[in-house]
Amino acid sequence: MFRFKQFFIDDKRSAMKVGTDGVLLGAWATCLPEEDGKMPRIVDIGCGCGLITLMMAQRFPGTHVTGIDIDASSVEDARTNIAVSPFADRIDLIHADFLTLPPVHESVFYVCNPPFYTEDTVAPDQRRATARHHSSLPLNSLVTYIKGSSLSIILPAQQESSFLSLCHSNGMHLSRICHVRTTEKKEPKRVMMEVTSAAVENIERTTLTLMTSDGKRSEEYASLCRDFYL
Repeated sequence: MFRFKQFFIDDKRSAMKVGTDGVLLGAWATCLPEEDGKMPRIVDIGCGCGLITLMMAQRFPGTHVTGIDIDASSVEDARTNIAVSPFADRIDLIHADFLTLPPVHESVFYVCNPPFYTEDTVAPDQRRATARHHSSLPLNSLVTYIKGSSLSIILPAQQESSFLSLCHSNGMHLSRICHVRTTEKKEPKRVMMEVTSAAVENIERTTLTLMTSDGKRSEEYASLCRDFYL
């Protein structure tokens, strides 16, 4: 059981458990209003136990959030967690393979902590393998599906170049990027990116260091997650 300031997460049935990647993306992704001031709908692709879904609902009170996951047990965890949260009336869940759903013809902001393992040998637990392995949600299929909208995603740092190439070939433009490193002396391990179909004049570029030299949570990490961590 993970307790946050405004909700809690039970992930005992979920194929993938609560982790730092999800917390970082949920705290960093930024859903902006349209030109008419209306907030787009937020869709959490691969919502798992509902962590990012709930974080986005907390951060953007004027939005409706949809969580989608291919794993039935993960959706049940998410359903339980959302039902007892303050945001239940603004969230719905779909148990489905995201890529089989019909395209959405409305303003949508997508957020995704995708499976990105590429090993030839996957985990013997098939549910965990599906949640972890990129073949269950290939990035080229994801980008093709969401083109014309906006997407916030977290990936291993070494996948930055190939992902941005996919986006470019589908008419998507980088608007924000944050390289995440464990300590100042480490190379970035993760990268968070936001891409959009709209033209971008100035790209926001930042670096986030998670830990200080003595192993404590850094001030910038604490500040990013201050509305969630107890």
